[in-house]
Amino acid sequence: MSKAVVIGAGVAGLAASTRLAVQGWKVTVLEQAPEPGGKLREIRLGDYRFDAGPSLFTWPDLVLELDALVRSNHPDLPPFPFQQVDRSAHYFWPTGRRWIAWADPAARSESVDALWGPGTGERLERYLADSKAAFEATRPLFLESSLHERTTYSWERLKQVGRHLGRLPLLGRFHRRNSAYGLPDELVQFLDRYATYNGSDPMRAPAMLQVIPHLEHGMGTFFPEGGMVAITQHLLRLAERAGVRFELNTRAEAIEHNGQRVTGVRAGGRFFPGDLVVSNADIHPTYTRLLRDRVAPAATLERERSTSGLIFYWGVRRTFPSLHLHNLFFSADYAEEFDAIRRLGDPMEDPTVYVHISSKLEAGDASVGGENWFVLLNVAADPEHMTEERIAALKAATLKRVDAALREAGDLEPGEHVGDYIEVEDRLTPRDIEARTSSWRGALYGTSSNSPTAAFLRHRNRSTDLKGLYFCGGSVHPGGGIPLCLLSGKIVSDLVMENERVA
Repeated sequence: MSKAVVIGAGVAGLAASTRLAVQGWKVTVLEQAPEPGGKLREIRLGDYRFDAGPSLFTWPDLVLELDALVRSNHPDLPPFPFQQVDRSAHYFWPTGRRWIAWADPAARSESVDALWGPGTGERLERYLADSKAAFEATRPLFLESSLHERTTYSWERLKQVGRHLGRLPLLGRFHRRNSAYGLPDELVQFLDRYATYNGSDPMRAPAMLQVIPHLEHGMGTFFPEGGMVAITQHLLRLAERAGVRFELNTRAEAIEHNGQRVTGVRAGGRFFPGDLVVSNADIHPTYTRLLRDRVAPAATLERERSTSGLIFYWGVRRTFPSLHLHNLFFSADYAEEFDAIRRLGDPMEDPTVYVHISSKLEAGDASVGGENWFVLLNVAADPEHMTEERIAALKAATLKRVDAALREAGDLEPGEHVGDYIEVEDRLTPRDIEARTSSWRGALYGTSSNSPTAAFLRHRNRSTDLKGLYFCGGSVHPGGGIPLCLLSGKIVSDLVMENERVA
């Protein structure tokens, strides 16, 4: 039986390994950590459970599609339960304005008109309609296929893009595009935020990122029963049922080859033979550590990294009615914030703060009467910059920002502080992210999308140098985040089916 070795049990590695096993490959997954999931795992602190990494679940059909592949032969598989959330997030601005972005378009538009005046909701919905049109037009070509294969550019796919060419934001920058709909500054900042979904700067990112809001506001925001880690758990269950074998605590050391084709992977002092090797590791260490004897694609490896994150995990011994599952506390000046991240390494004293509280929907994630706060700040992918001094300063700035908003919302009395209620605490820095997931410099999404050609400059999914070598995960096409990682696993399996033979 033909053997495939997958390096890394992140979301893309789990998806690719499952699909390859269904195709008939004997698959072994090598994972350096003691558990699968990559960034999508959990931690527990006392009576509090936290999703350690990704916290937003969109496009659940991609998980269900993988589920259906395996379930056809294993109908007794446990279901993957999840619910659609009735809102995407609660937003807070330094001005004291607060807004709930409802999932229902009519309710969303009505709430926008109530806060910013009649007609504003209609303009926002027009923007979101254009987001949907751009997403549907480009999805088959740019998201669901490899951009680097001739077979991708079929006449049907090109015609679909052509039909919507007039509505596609092909030129310009994301912030400028968002500003063109006559929306108030606060809603432009709300839209600018979607550049951070792939670790980019809204002021420099291309206008084509307008496709991103549709995932959340057109397709919906969802929450898996058991928290985000339930996605990893279900993907692992699918892989195991499909026959995938896992070698945990096994760090890949080298991708072996005969000069023309891969022969397997050396890991943990052992050799794992493979007719096929799929690297779900970050593309940078894949070349610099696993393929040292091959010429690395210097232009790709030298490209600007995406942002990283400074994450605090706070077990808070009280509840806050004005908060929900996803919460955003915006900085006063987004352009200045991202300029500071680019030049100085972090947002200084005025960060935008994201707070994910899964206990709002999963009560068991926190102690009775408490909440589990996953707190994320955008910072540079620069492990050396994040010193203890900077961490302390950013924590203070975060608490100051959140205190002010919750006091304005009536959740805190004068003199009360969120910090007074933090019962347990942990953190994750760029250095930690790099050490635990091999993401170079702790970048959350590989390379940034701060150029108009960013989509084309991501590393391809199939090697042109070594036969039988493929790449998936957030650092290659189509990009980072749960949906795109799932798609990269599918792209790899499709390419394997086209180019390899299973014996």
